[in-house]
Amino acid sequence: MAQKTNSTETATAAVGSLYTVEELAAVAKDVFKASPDIVTAALRLEGVKKTTLKEAQRIVEAFRKKEV
Repeated sequence: MAQKTNSTETATAAVGSLYTVEELAAVAKDVFKASPDIVTAALRLEGVKKTTLKEAQRIVEAFRKKEV
């Protein structure tokens, strides 16, 4: 018998897990090789409250490459 899946669970799995800015900042050094302040600033500048890890990596990388 086939297992039932919730459509919300399926959609979330397809998109990826969502993380808050605080959760991403907590793992900044390990995941982004950046300080928590950099990760927080990059995501807040983009107006992000929750995002996937892949998208957060893209945002942080673009932020780090910005000319000052």
